[in-house]
Parts: sequence; C-alpha cells; structure tokens
Amino acid sequence: MTNRQFIKIVFLVLFPFFLWSQSSQKIIQTDYYEDLKQAFIKSHGNDKKQLHYANAYIRRAIIEKSNINLSRGYFLLSHLFEGAKCIQYLNTSIKYATNTNDIKFPALSYSKKGYELKKQFRFDEALANFFMAEKYAKKNNLDFYYNVKHSIGMLRSEELGQVEEALVLYRECFNYYKGKNVRSPEYATEYHNVLFALADAHKSLKNLDSTSFYNKMGYQESKATKDQYYISYFILNEGANQVLKKNYKAALDSINKALPQIISDKNYGNILASYFYLGKSYAGMGNEKKAIQNYIKVDSMYVINKRIIPEFVGGYSYLIEHYKQTGDKEKQLKFLSKFMKIDSLL
Repeated sequence: MTNRQFIKIVFLVLFPFFLWSQSSQKIIQTDYYEDLKQAFIKSHGNDKKQLHYANAYIRRAIIEKSNINLSRGYFLLSHLFEGAKCIQYLNTSIKYATNTNDIKFPALSYSKKGYELKKQFRFDEALANFFMAEKYAKKNNLDFYYNVKHSIGMLRSEELGQVEEALVLYRECFNYYKGKNVRSPEYATEYHNVLFALADAHKSLKNLDSTSFYNKMGYQESKATKDQYYISYFILNEGANQVLKKNYKAALDSINKALPQIISDKNYGNILASYFYLGKSYAGMGNEKKAIQNYIKVDSMYVINKRIIPEFVGGYSYLIEHYKQTGDKEKQLKFLSKFMKIDSLL
C-alpha cells in the first residue's frame, strides 16, 4: 500500500465521522474503539447512526489490521440485522476472533448466533453454537460461561421439552452465583434469571413446593435489589403455580397483580402465559365464559407473535371441546386447524 492510498483510506474513515461529530455528541479520542462502541450503544433506536458507528469501527480495524477489533465491529453490525444477514456478520465476527484468546470473542458471537438460530426454530444448530460459546468462555470468562449454560438450559426446557436436563444446568448456575455478591449490579439480574428458571422448571415437573420455594426466594431478592421487572414475573410464576395447586382465587389475585407490568414491558410470551393461566383458573372455578375469553386471548397473542411453547397449547383443546358442545362447527374447525398446525411445529 502506498502512502497516498493509506491517506485516502484514513480520510474516508475519519471525515464522515468528524462530520457526524459536529451534529452529535463529541467523541473523545482517547480510545477510538471504545468511543465508537459507546456512541453505537447510545444511538439505540437510530439505525442510521448505529450503522455509521459500526462501519467506522470496522474501517478503523481494517486500517490497523486488528482482527479482534474486526470481530467486535462485525458483532456490532450484526445487531442491526436479522436472519441470514445477521448470521453472515456473526460468522465474519467469529472468523476474525478465532485464535485471538480474547476474553469475550468469539464466545459472544457464537452465543448471539445461537439466539438468532433459535428464533428461526433451528434448535440443533442453535445448540451447536451455544456449545461453541460455552467452550470459548470456559477458557477465560466464567461469568459468561454460566450465562451461556443458562441459555442452553432455556432452549432445552422451553423449546425441546428437556426440562430435567435443563434443571441440571440451572442448578450448576445457581451454585456458581451463590459464591458471588448476588445483590450487586454485576450479578443481581443473572441471579434472578437463574432463580426464575429453577422455579419454572420445577413447575413444569410438577414439583410445586420447590416452585414456591424458588419463587419466594426470587421475589425477596428482586425486592431487595428493587428489580421491578422480576418482582412481577415471580408474582406471575407463583400465580401459575397456584393454578396447578388448584388454589384458583390466589392464582387470579397474583396473575392480575402482575399482568399490568408485563403488558407494559410488551413481553408477549408472558402476556400469553398470563392469559393461559387466567383461562385455566376460570375453567377450574367453572366460569366457562371467562375461561373462553382468556383462551381466545392466548390465540390472539399467538397470532401476533407467532410463538407458543407446549405448556400453553392446552387452551386450544378447551376451545375445540367448547365449540363442539355448543354446535359451532365453524369455530370448532378453526381452532382444531390451528391446534394441528401448532402441534406439527412443536
């Protein structure tokens, strides 16, 4: 490369960046890569700005021939895309990070790729990428190693129905975090994640007293750290547990208490779960009208989000039987067709 070519590349990288800086927050030049990363993060919601910062990061890494920063740059870029394009950039990130012995890469890229494949229902491929993330993280980043282990547990329990296998992984994570300051900002959320996963897995296995134990522990820890997000989810999960214990009034109280926050969070999966357990509570109390209303809401959430896990499919059987008994063959066929389609995908 001649000096003129080098100067041209530097100009192409820096000039757009300087122009951008004139109309946005000034970037301190003490650590170019860190400043670009922070600018990328602060521009969340503005794809144009984020694309600019990610590309500037990559161009700088090309100039410096820095493989690890190329990996980080393509990882940033992957956040702006979904599907094949996202995976393409993650594969590039992985390629540049291999053999760098970095504390975060390529583990982060393998993990994100696992989540992207999970969204596409490519569960075996997702697991393979989580395993690679786990392998790299185990070398020099135990915190992230247990984060990935938790992700593997979630995929096994929620998507593959392998709850007992997942429970083993959650216990390993729980034992790791017990040795940390779990009320510190560094570990509180991860600890709440694991407590919720333990409670949820025990609920799926009908270990209802264990579910209550972990829900109570999770609620107390969330209150202690003022984690409003998880306070609601432990209340919801215990409400679902009370349904299984056939304490329907207590279940309704808990679910209705948690639901406004969950709707505010736009957490469609747990909104669907809330409606399912409300339907199950009303069905248990013999209130068929309200059971039907809530099971139909479950279906509406599925239509919006196109996702449902085996735990929440039972409402369709209730709807099918209800419309069979009332002689409404059109609606019976409608929900039977939906049930068969969902069943074929699970």
